[in-house]
Amino acid sequence: MTDSKTYAPPSGPPPSNSSEDYEKLLKYCVGTINRLQAPKVFDEHLRRLGKKRKALFGGNKNAKKLAEVFEKQVINSCLDGLPLYANDQAVINQLAQSKCLTRIKEVAAEFGIPDQEYVFYDLCQLCLFKIIFYIDNSGSMKKGNRLQQLHDFLKLFMKINVSPQPLRLKFMNHNNEIHAFLRQKFNIDCDRIETEEQLNTVMANIAINGATPLATNLYTTILEPEVLNRKLGQPLLVVTFTDGSPNGDKYTLGRVIRMAQKRLSENNLPQKAICYQFAQIGDDREAGEYLDSLDSDATIGDVIDCTSPIEIEMKQIRRKNPELSTEVNYVKKLLLGPIDIAYDSMDEINNRVY
Repeated sequence: MTDSKTYAPPSGPPPSNSSEDYEKLLKYCVGTINRLQAPKVFDEHLRRLGKKRKALFGGNKNAKKLAEVFEKQVINSCLDGLPLYANDQAVINQLAQSKCLTRIKEVAAEFGIPDQEYVFYDLCQLCLFKIIFYIDNSGSMKKGNRLQQLHDFLKLFMKINVSPQPLRLKFMNHNNEIHAFLRQKFNIDCDRIETEEQLNTVMANIAINGATPLATNLYTTILEPEVLNRKLGQPLLVVTFTDGSPNGDKYTLGRVIRMAQKRLSENNLPQKAICYQFAQIGDDREAGEYLDSLDSDATIGDVIDCTSPIEIEMKQIRRKNPELSTEVNYVKKLLLGPIDIAYDSMDEINNRVY
């Protein structure tokens, strides 16, 4: 005889995670925070791993000792300025406030692997950064399927984003005019895009024309308002999508990045508190060579990660990690490459470390 009772889910919202639950995510974050806040210790950590061609003797004795715990706890000495996250508990509090564990469960379920949510744990690092997407809307972006590739990536980011922050878009050309037009006509704030429908409207109505003043407008549109005109409140991740090398630029990219670092230093903040991803769209060879030069630049290369067009990038990821040959993991590589050493060196081509 079967039981006539049927299962009824418990009423009310599911139990929320406590701050203790977020301690398991700490190991994904401490190396990233130490890399930004304690660069001398990071250098010693790389020496220990054999990834720096420098002598193992000399250097800073305190940094050497701290390098032993580089990936285990937030380091609060040998710092470059005041810390943005002072200790382990500050990181845990930020993660708990973001409620990213709930979102991680949702993302795992959405991608059909509810029993493998740990695959997305490393994305919790995004909760520690303010993320801004800087979009090349020059005339050459009309070529081929470049705009569609960009659109597809942004949609995928919204699906995989485990942080509570919205999608923020800044445009290389006519940024203020585009923001004002979309706000007035569609009531859409490009600094707070929260639905795919809003994103679709934005992508259907942005102006695509003009040159590629990559560095100049990075400075005026993002770095000046975020860093030069006020004190940075949390680390900043700037993700740039571009299809070509700069033209029509007043400044060089190295100069504007160093200007931002100088202001951070003046505010007694870590110079590496701003990280940059430059993602190539399309197959323009000159653009690829330009991005290569950024990645290997001795003065700014340590805060920059550059990715090839998605087809090339996926081939490199697949060669080294066959299980990571999915669009989701390309997005993870692109977002975490500038901040997480594990992703920064995931793929190599012609001795180029992304």
